[in-house]
Parts: sequence; structure tokens; C-alpha cells
Amino acid sequence: EDQKEGLGQEVSKKRPRETPNYFVSIPITDDQILDRIEDVQELIFTKEPDLLRALLPVQTMHLTIIVAHLGTEEEVKKAVLALKQSKTKVEAILHGKDLNMTFHGIGQFNNQVIYVKMLEEDQKMLSRIAEAVEQCFNEMNLDISGSKDFKPHLTFLKLSKAPRLKRRGFKKICSDLYKEYEDSYFGTEVFSQIDLCAMRKKKQESGYYYCECSINVGSSGMEESKEQ
Repeated sequence: EDQKEGLGQEVSKKRPRETPNYFVSIPITDDQILDRIEDVQELIFTKEPDLLRALLPVQTMHLTIIVAHLGTEEEVKKAVLALKQSKTKVEAILHGKDLNMTFHGIGQFNNQVIYVKMLEEDQKMLSRIAEAVEQCFNEMNLDISGSKDFKPHLTFLKLSKAPRLKRRGFKKICSDLYKEYEDSYFGTEVFSQIDLCAMRKKKQESGYYYCECSINVGSSGMEESKEQ
């Protein structure tokens, strides 16, 4: 561990921190979860129409594992390889069992980011999976220094998406806007896929991010991973 720390420091001395342009994520596609999120968004919009621009489209719902700065095509290829290599590790953690990700209740960061919470007990296994993926990216010497500690949450409203609001003095999102759902069950997603997505490339027709590569994991992912 100490060795790793030392390495990390050397790396950060060598290169300035670049803004992340890619992220590794778990897509959320369960209709019940997405419908519930839309219900909350509608409720917020009804009470506070100005917040429309701060709402995130449900087609983009995902849990972020890590963010990366991939400056060259070469690095993107390495990242694709890192993700593919993580498949074996992830499946070893899953042990052939399904991992259910249950979403319940609403949380916030600084009253500026509003998200759906994931049940604590489902997070432990997911944290181990996130660590495995992170390890593969580190082994490829990729820049994931912008990543924060893995705390699975589904962001559906972000004040920073609507900078104009901030200028007009909109600094906080009041919890009264969503209190009806504050302790609601949103649904359960079976973990089955990890994506490497580009932040700045044009989104897919479905509205989801541009994927460089996806791996299928879990019981449904026994067939070969598909490459986009």
C-alpha cells in the first residue's frame, strides 16, 4: 500500500491534473427505476419550473466507477483493454451470482446535487467491483486521478447544469421539492454491464453516452462481451 502511495505521488509530480474526458460506469436501465426518477423530476419541475435545465435525462442514468483523462487514441485503446481485463476479476467477485442493486430514498450533496440512494448492503460488493476495475486502469498507467471515492448514487438533478440559475441567486435546492419521495423505493437493477463512456463525444440515439466498449458480467453476461 505504501509503495502504491509513493507511486501515486511521483505520477502527480510528473503531470498536471488533466480534466477527465472519459468515465467507467454501470448503466441503469430498469424501467421502474427510470419511471420513478421521472416522477420525481416532474414533481420538482411542477413546483419549480426554473429547475428544468438542471434535470438530467433518465436515458443517461448510471453509476460512475471512475473518471479518466485519456489524451490519445493509444490511451483510449489501453482503457478498452483495461476494462476487458477487469471482466475476469469482476466475475470472480460475483461468483456466478446476480448482484441486485436496490435504490431507495433520495439524498443530496450540498443541496446542489440530488440523487437516488443505493441500499448500503448492496454497496459492499459493488465497492469491491469498483476497486477491481480501478486496479486494472492503474496497471495500465492511465490517468484516473480525477476519480473520487466510489459512492454509488444516481444523480438526477445538478445545479451546475444550469449556470444561469446560479447567477440568478439559485444556490440551493430545497428538500421540500422532493420530500414526497425522500424515503421511497425506486426499484432494483440487476448488475450486468460496465461501460467505458466518452464525456465529449456525441451521445447515442438512445440518449445514452457514446460507449467505447462495454463488458457484460454476471449470469446474463456469459456470452462474449460486445464491442461497440
